[in-house]
Amino acid sequence: MAQKRTEGLNIRVLEDKEVLMHFGDNPAIDTKTGTFGPGWHSAGLEPNDSTWNETRNVDSNKTNLTGGQTATSYTAGDVTGSVDIIPGSPVLDYIEWPDTVTQDSVLYRKHTNEIAQAHVARIHKFQSGIMGIKVSREKANLTVADRNQGNDPTAHTLNIDYINGDDEVMFEENYYLITEDAVVKVEKKIFQDIEDLEGKVASGEAFIPQAGEKGVVYVKETDEVAKDVDGVDLIEFKDPETGETSEVSPDPGAADETDPSPEGGA
Repeated sequence: MAQKRTEGLNIRVLEDKEVLMHFGDNPAIDTKTGTFGPGWHSAGLEPNDSTWNETRNVDSNKTNLTGGQTATSYTAGDVTGSVDIIPGSPVLDYIEWPDTVTQDSVLYRKHTNEIAQAHVARIHKFQSGIMGIKVSREKANLTVADRNQGNDPTAHTLNIDYINGDDEVMFEENYYLITEDAVVKVEKKIFQDIEDLEGKVASGEAFIPQAGEKGVVYVKETDEVAKDVDGVDLIEFKDPETGETSEVSPDPGAADETDPSPEGGA
């Protein structure tokens, strides 16, 4: 039992925060330093008391059985977010009116079904010196409903509808330690490169969770990995029964599916 109330609690106080967006197709953030590459834009200024909201819904499906028992299954629902932005930035203006036509210095604001889409990155800077970056892997749908304005600048609420990817990975998140000299990536503590992994699996010291018919699917890193295919070069499937592995290309449809060889994309 904790002897002090705060012992063991992970209390994190925000010192600063910012939202960045990338409307293109190839967003990039440097892994080592957290530096944002070309094409990223700040969403704009946030009021001091702004709140970031993020909601992840899981829908439950219940079946009433005899005797009053209930069987329940769960289905992943929508993931949404919101942030308050003070008007004035070109990014917010584009999100508010994405279908705008400019002619002879006049802006013609069209009210159509078109919405803005962008990769959304949220930067959290904590008082402890840690900076966290959480970015969506797919472009999110961005809308602004209310456009109220008073004598003082009034923040507009930017609504974010996140989209899940084909691999069901919605976000990428990384943390960095901000020092006086530089920004240093926080070192991994649990995830490590285990020496002689195959031998330890064979001897029983290590094991692969049997989470599917084909066992664990993992990405094989090589120096020749193409960055334009999300860092995936070859994927190895290990059969939990035979222990044999087979490799497929990132585009299985590009090869003959009946060819069992590694080059055939079986």
